[in-house]
Amino acid sequence: MRMNAFAWPLALGSLLALSACNSTGAPAQAPAAAAAPPDGATQLDSGQPPRNQCNAQAVQSLVGQPYGAGTLAQALAAAGADTVRMLRPDSMITKEYRVGRLNVVVDAATGRIVSVNCG
Repeated sequence: MRMNAFAWPLALGSLLALSACNSTGAPAQAPAAAAAPPDGATQLDSGQPPRNQCNAQAVQSLVGQPYGAGTLAQALAAAGADTVRMLRPDSMITKEYRVGRLNVVVDAATGRIVSVNCG
């Protein structure tokens, strides 16, 4: 089968376009599991396999305390939860119940923790 004069540029252009999609750069590195959360983090994961445990009673002492940068990590460790998230009283949230998730509700006006619960 013989290609006409117009087919060669089309074939060559397609080949060049496809070769441009091939990345030869360094692969992206996965984030470290034990890395500290950024100061503005609103959710934190334990980095462990899910255990589906959450002990909100263990962190009830946080209620009334000011919310700070290390609060989520402290609450996650104390409750033994899989994940923790910071919420505001008027936050839109998903309705699924997750046994291993701790919710830390913070008042936007005062910056203090108003409640902690699992779910």
